[in-house]
Amino acid sequence: MLARDRSATLPQIALAADVGRTTLHRYFPERDGLVNAAVDDSLELIGEAIREAAPHEGGVWEAMRRLVAALASVSDRIMFVFGDPSLLRDLGPTPAGQQLPDDPVLGLIRRGQADGVFDAEVSAGWLQQVLWALLYTAFEQVERGTLARYDVVPTVLRTLERGITATGSA
Repeated sequence: MLARDRSATLPQIALAADVGRTTLHRYFPERDGLVNAAVDDSLELIGEAIREAAPHEGGVWEAMRRLVAALASVSDRIMFVFGDPSLLRDLGPTPAGQQLPDDPVLGLIRRGQADGVFDAEVSAGWLQQVLWALLYTAFEQVERGTLARYDVVPTVLRTLERGITATGSA
C-alpha cells in the first residue's frame, strides 16, 4: 500500500492489509513508526534477494543474470524505499556516494572488471549506479504500464550486455 500511495493513512493501510485499525494502532501508534518498519523490512528483503542470487558464485554474466532476476522479484520494495529519498535520510550507514566495502553487487562488478567482462575504464561505482538506474527505470515502466513485468529482466540484461547501439552500428 505504501509503495503505491506514500500518503496513505493508517486506516487506509489497515484496510489494505485486512487488519483492524486498532490492531494496527497497537503495533504502530504513529504512521512514522509503520513507515520505518516498512523501510527496515524492505531493506532486509532486498538484501536477502541479493544474498540468494549469490553474485560471488559462477560466471560473471550468469551471476549478473541471477542478480537482476532477484532484484526484479523485489521491485515493489525497491520502488518503495528508493522512490522517496527522505525514507533513507536517517538510515545511511555510509556517507552519500560511498559504498560498503563488502557490497556484493559492487563485488560482482569488480570481479567482472578484473575478468575483462565489464569495462574497467569506468569506476565500479559508476557501473553499479548504471545497473540501479536501469532496474529502477524498468520498474517505473512497469508501474506506468509501458513495460510488461516479465520483460524487466531481459530488457535490463539486454541493455547491460549491448548498451544502446544497434547491432553492427558501433
